Amino acid sequence: MRVKQLDMSETSITRTTLEEAKKMEDLTDWERVNSLNEEEVEANALSDPDNQPLSEDFVKNAGRMSAKSK
Repeated sequence: MRVKQLDMSETSITRTTLEEAKKMEDLTDWERVNSLNEEEVEANALSDPDNQPLSEDFVKNAGRMSAKSK
């Protein structure tokens, strides 16, 4: 079996249950987060290439989705 070697920028994805996640250590620096003003929050968000804001056109044309029942 051939395994793809991950680049240093790639990470693994691990599935976790809600119960497991609740037991995990919170690594968020809440003091820093709460000290940011609105301009800093927006600048940080815009600097993340993986989380760019939705365009007005996308929001205008987006449809509503509902969860499928099992």
